[in-house]
Amino acid sequence: MKSRMILSVAVAAAMLLPVGLVTIASAQDRDRDQLKTDQQLQDRDKLQTKDQLKEKDQLKEQERTREQTREQTRTERPEKPQHEKAERAEHGSAGAGGRH
Repeated sequence: MKSRMILSVAVAAAMLLPVGLVTIASAQDRDRDQLKTDQQLQDRDKLQTKDQLKEKDQLKEQERTREQTREQTRTERPEKPQHEKAERAEHGSAGAGGRH
């Protein structure tokens, strides 16, 4: 009697064993898929961050280029001294007053 009970428990365990293994395997697959998805999302975020950094660097470089161009223009065409600007302003206002 005991041997039949042991045998039926062994048969039941043997029948349930594949179900348990399938459950474990599917859980592992699900976890692996979730990790892949998470990794892909992180990679995408990294790429976006890299793109944003590239854009910032490009904007900074453009600003540097503009500033260098301004500096070159200033050295090629120095600004008029202050007294010349004042003289022109005086002539301009005197000329406008004499036209009335």
